[in-house]
Amino acid sequence: MQLPILQVIIPIIASMFCFLTRKHKVSWFISFVTTTATFFISLILLMKTHRGEIITYYLGDWAPPYGIELKIDMLNSLTLILVNLVALISILYSFHINEKEISKNKITGFYSLFLLCLSGLLGILVTNDIFNLYVFLEISSLSSYVLVSMGRNKKALVAAFEYLISGTIGATFYLFGIGLLYSMTGTLNMSDMAERIVLLYNNNIVKLGTLFIFVGLSIKMALFPLSRWLVNSYSEASNFVSIFFSGTVTKVMIYVFIRIFYTVFHQNFFLFKSPLNNVIVILALCAIVFGSAFAITAKDIKRLFAHSSVSQIGYIILVLSLNSKAGLFAAVFHIVNHSIIKTSLFMTAGCISYRFNTTKIESLSGLKKSMPYTTLAFTLLSLALIGVPLTNGFVSKWYIMRAIIESHSWISLIVSTVGSFLALIYTWKVVEKMYFENDASPHAGITSSQANEVPLPMLLCLLLMAALTIVTGIYSNPIRLVVEKLAF
Repeated sequence: MQLPILQVIIPIIASMFCFLTRKHKVSWFISFVTTTATFFISLILLMKTHRGEIITYYLGDWAPPYGIELKIDMLNSLTLILVNLVALISILYSFHINEKEISKNKITGFYSLFLLCLSGLLGILVTNDIFNLYVFLEISSLSSYVLVSMGRNKKALVAAFEYLISGTIGATFYLFGIGLLYSMTGTLNMSDMAERIVLLYNNNIVKLGTLFIFVGLSIKMALFPLSRWLVNSYSEASNFVSIFFSGTVTKVMIYVFIRIFYTVFHQNFFLFKSPLNNVIVILALCAIVFGSAFAITAKDIKRLFAHSSVSQIGYIILVLSLNSKAGLFAAVFHIVNHSIIKTSLFMTAGCISYRFNTTKIESLSGLKKSMPYTTLAFTLLSLALIGVPLTNGFVSKWYIMRAIIESHSWISLIVSTVGSFLALIYTWKVVEKMYFENDASPHAGITSSQANEVPLPMLLCLLLMAALTIVTGIYSNPIRLVVEKLAF
């Protein structure tokens, strides 16, 4: 079956066409067609894996472990759906805001780099070769650095440089790690490595290699305190980049973490079975608390959302560190739900920025009058982020709490609960501005009858994603049944 390789090839070819064209509408249309195609391919892959199939593809007909193998199972087919959905909705949302924020002479190159980044992310998800994963990681990372730098804000250049330094260090640690594992196992194929490494769990070189990989992925996942690059990149990049990255980049890196330490090591990752596991738990708890605390003090809504992402990553790493099936289930569930929520929240920031050229929280006074639909969407999404019932955030927080209780981690339970209360505080301060304050602001005096909000495609995408958080909160069974089929 050719579908796995098409996930990678189609965006790469489309990227070349975007680069060759000089018209915004043409490059946007190419990106739209491409993301639509990859999304429907991922739907087909999910349906096949849901029936129990494991789909493989050998590059150049070279069978593993000598050749590069692409392999699709339940975990990466679910993540493929998520990444392609975020990419598609980001493109549908992006036409007008990119026209405003990206220079005309750069915009076709911008779409070209977006498709290249998408190709790298999809390649990470489909490959079953641990070094080939590094290659796709670099493809997505290099294009990401440039995408962050291409906004009109000069601070984006500094954020991109910091992202470059952090990303390079993380990738280097990862590369050292796989080099050490290869030296002991003699293979780069993940399935083959999983078989050979069983007798090497106590080998010191293998332990060192896994430690290098963990540190590298911690940087790429933005695990606190290695998360500064995420906050600056998400807050200073163009709104389209913030929307796309918030729902994909760190989620794909967490997928890599799960893929390596739950499939290659079969949950026998030595860090989870040693006192060092306490360090991971502490870092995750610090991410929950400090990410939320910094969000409370943030003066810009995009920076607030970025700090919130650090906190939510803490929840995911916390339950993964429990090294249990309940923890894995909760982590994957929260990856899906948080991706939907945070993509939507950055869309609200994009709508506000498009309308008033600012995302400063102090400028949001009385926004309910000038942007009633955007304000309503933000309110619903805030409830989902806190974990209020009838939202998808509540469902995944419920499974997180249940996994923590089953592991008898009472301190983690207390800190996780505190994290939800802190989320209430930092979202409420924005809601309060929008609904209950009416001081001088960039949009003072604009009434709802005068307000045109934003272009219809942007508003429809936002409302669709906000509605999705409610629908998947009330009817969570489809996602739950898919996640339950993950085999580890």
